[in-house]
Amino acid sequence: MATQGSAQMSDLSQIPAAPSPPGITSNFDNPDNYKVDNIILHSVVLLFVTIAVVVRVYTRSVVKKTFGLDDYFAVLSWALTMTQSILFAYVTRLGFGMHLWDIRASDTLYLFKIFSVALKVYMPTILAVKLCLLLGYHRVFHIDRKAKYAIWAGVVANTAFYVAFFLIDLFRCKPMAAAWNPTITAKKCIAYEFFPWATGVFNIISDFYILLIPMPIIFHLNMSLAHRTRLIAIFGLGFFTCITSIMRLVSTSQASANPDKLYMGAKYMHWPILEVNVGLICACAITFPAFFDASLPSSFGSFISKLRAGTGSSGSRTEFNNMEPPGMRRQEWSSSSVGKSEYSVENKTVGNHV
Repeated sequence: MATQGSAQMSDLSQIPAAPSPPGITSNFDNPDNYKVDNIILHSVVLLFVTIAVVVRVYTRSVVKKTFGLDDYFAVLSWALTMTQSILFAYVTRLGFGMHLWDIRASDTLYLFKIFSVALKVYMPTILAVKLCLLLGYHRVFHIDRKAKYAIWAGVVANTAFYVAFFLIDLFRCKPMAAAWNPTITAKKCIAYEFFPWATGVFNIISDFYILLIPMPIIFHLNMSLAHRTRLIAIFGLGFFTCITSIMRLVSTSQASANPDKLYMGAKYMHWPILEVNVGLICACAITFPAFFDASLPSSFGSFISKLRAGTGSSGSRTEFNNMEPPGMRRQEWSSSSVGKSEYSVENKTVGNHV
């Protein structure tokens, strides 16, 4: 009988990963969880970010024929955020979003291992998004010396910070497996609670820094108030990224301090996911005006114009195109500018490469 009892006790598939709180019974069959919420979040966000990236790639490669380094980073960002979402969808199937006492002990090691990998994808993803934004600014504002210095300072600072913290996170435990395996006793680990605060504060500072780079240039452009307002609206979309960064700092700091990490992580994980994907959508939004410009061959706007006219003509230039930063209306272009791809602004030339 003792042998039978020992065998039953050693059957980890019948033991919860953690003791349940007083008055609560473990439920392996129908537990309280955030599984559905998690799947809906990733599905909806990936749909919108995929559309944004496809529009950007098509506009730059087919419509404008100016596919550049920032566009490669947009594709890389999309691939990384897709990878992270797939990993989170997989760990959701394993138990992410459930209380530890509702998860079988036999499933925890593999679950925590994949969960740890999914978290580590965040650093390369957020770095790729910010490099996409900064290099996109360089394409547009590279003639302005102050902006150029500010952009490259942002590139260096963000690269140094996120690469350093990625490596610190990757090797924060010795041995490395101790990061997801609590049964390893002989280990040395940097407290994980430190990471959300450090990365969160830097994210907020860098997001506002990136948001403010183009604003002085836009305010000094020789154009109408309405046109300047449209440009500010396009580049100001990054403000939503700043909001998500603030919410991500608050939420992840709360989740990391809670021992029920899988349940709390899923409860607050929408903020880091939104932070990355909203940032990428904002980076792609700068190409939307050209995509809808009826005067540009192969654009969606041109296609719609042809359908409406039924004559195969390219259609008239739409008002929406006036949003394309940092360009101006064709009739406002200065004859002294360096060709039709640039225009003069207070004795400066700003390339129209959007």
